[in-house]
Amino acid sequence: MSSTKFILGALVGAVVGVQIGILVAPDKGEVTRKKISKKSSEYMDELTSTLNGYFDGLTKKVSAATEEVDKLAKKAKAEADKLTK
Repeated sequence: MSSTKFILGALVGAVVGVQIGILVAPDKGEVTRKKISKKSSEYMDELTSTLNGYFDGLTKKVSAATEEVDKLAKKAKAEADKLTK
């Protein structure tokens, strides 16, 4: 199991747990709905931030791999040009 799936599962589990806890709390419906809305927004912001961090890291890795492939392709072309002369 990858750490990304584990973290995502833990976040979803936390959100569900908090919302169930709020639902069984002895507050009025309006207050409970506001709490759920606020917590949902907080968790979505946290999840978005976490996912953006993963996507940024992935983008950097893809860029580095692309640069490496370009370097290898140029090197291979230079070697091929030497052999054909």
